[in-house]
Amino acid sequence: MAVFSLNFIAFVGIAVLLYYLVPRKYQWMLLLLFSILFYYISGGLKAGIFIVITIANTFYGALTMQRITEKTRQTIKNSEHPLTRDEKKAIRAKARDKRHKIFLLSLLINLGMLIVLKYANFFTVNVDGLLSRLHVPVQIPVVSFILPLGISFYTFQTTGYLIDVYNEKYDADRNIFQFALFASWFPQIIQGPISRHDTLAPDLYAERSFNERNFRTGIYRMLWGYFKKMVIAERCAIIVQEIITQYDAKSYSGITVFLGVLFYGIQMYGDFAGGIDIVIGVSELFGVHLAENFRQPYMALDVSEFWTRWHMTLGNWMKDYVFYPLALSKPFAKMQKNLKKTLGPYVGKVIPTTLASFIVFVLVGIWHGASWRYVIFGIYHATLVSSHTLLERVYERMRAIFHINGKSAGWKAFSMVRTTFLVTIGRYFDCTPNTVVAVQMLKKTFSTFNPWVLTDGSVFRLGVSEREFSILMLAIILQIAVDVVNERGVRIRDVIADQQVVFRWIVVLAAIWAILIFGVYGPGFDVGAFMYQQF
Repeated sequence: MAVFSLNFIAFVGIAVLLYYLVPRKYQWMLLLLFSILFYYISGGLKAGIFIVITIANTFYGALTMQRITEKTRQTIKNSEHPLTRDEKKAIRAKARDKRHKIFLLSLLINLGMLIVLKYANFFTVNVDGLLSRLHVPVQIPVVSFILPLGISFYTFQTTGYLIDVYNEKYDADRNIFQFALFASWFPQIIQGPISRHDTLAPDLYAERSFNERNFRTGIYRMLWGYFKKMVIAERCAIIVQEIITQYDAKSYSGITVFLGVLFYGIQMYGDFAGGIDIVIGVSELFGVHLAENFRQPYMALDVSEFWTRWHMTLGNWMKDYVFYPLALSKPFAKMQKNLKKTLGPYVGKVIPTTLASFIVFVLVGIWHGASWRYVIFGIYHATLVSSHTLLERVYERMRAIFHINGKSAGWKAFSMVRTTFLVTIGRYFDCTPNTVVAVQMLKKTFSTFNPWVLTDGSVFRLGVSEREFSILMLAIILQIAVDVVNERGVRIRDVIADQQVVFRWIVVLAAIWAILIFGVYGPGFDVGAFMYQQF
């Protein structure tokens, strides 16, 4: 069920109406029912089997670990005779060993399903190709599995919960149906954000009455998301599709190819951030608050900062559950100690941190898809972020030598443009069908740049008319203006919500009119699903 369809709007409308009509103690049950219905309609019965396995495995794994902890405490507390320190230590060690085995088994099932369903085909194709080059007379059959809706999102979310319970950050959930709601909450199952149990679950289970302000701000957020998706992202998609499929046949110049990839970045932002706006807005209709996932990423001053603003919940997940466990692990601590002795305290401190960061970004690339282009995408960003960390002192000295004020408006503007350029180069491996095409387009970009071709109006022949292109430019300018205001800490929807009713209705009707009139949809167009929907 596409979230930009009338069916989805009707689905949400019915769910909201019933949510505030049923007795409050049944509200969370209604949310679970609609989440199940949504997943069945959108993903089908076969896809539902995998999320059910993930929910059951995570719930019972976490609960079993919790019960082992509680039983251990009771054993020590209710001992018939005072236990010595060594006896207590032995009991805790035995319990810790049991918890560790259960944790690893549950983790293996969760991540194993994700790896097999998402990457088995990639693995078999590459192994088969390698054996063929080595002239080994063995052919591995290519396997293709169904890719359940939102599998990466719900796997990461439930795995984060499992890790938190294992680390005793909070107690395990005792109600499997409530936990199922946390794992399958229907707005976020589409494309995130990746939520944490201790912040989202209480909101989902809470009993509440209708809050008009939450409802209003939720509607505003949804409308802004639909605007970004339908008016900006889908219009950009036409230009991107034209350039990527025809760059060679029509001999597009390097600047045209670069603009196509730049528009792809804008398309991704409008698509992904717009989708997040919609799901956050839908959640707010029920009084449920989801984590923010974007914070004006194209205003970042370097690539490292860009990734703290883009898909923030994935970055935070990777930081908490991959980066810190790696950086604080015994092998990394030993590496740091040895490097400090041989290369000095600064290098000894930076190298292990940089290596852990590098591994994280490679994993982020692989998370995006089962293809070598995504591996290269991850390595590229890992290299940029790691080199920035390693050379931070060098950059500081260079700015001092050239008397550059790092806080000046000019330097910040230059840094934003530089960051956007570097991120756009990485997009070549994201928007193209394979690595070969990505390399060919990169080569064309720098070998035949030729910016003068844009003066003949050729940009209006890239799948859209001059009128359509003008609408896109005005929409992008509006997006930039909103981002600038948001960057200054002003939430426009809160400002609108505080105005008189007449003004609020004018804004809502104007937004609906803009989406209906300027949105890309209807006969002749095929509005794609959200780009992150199958992640």
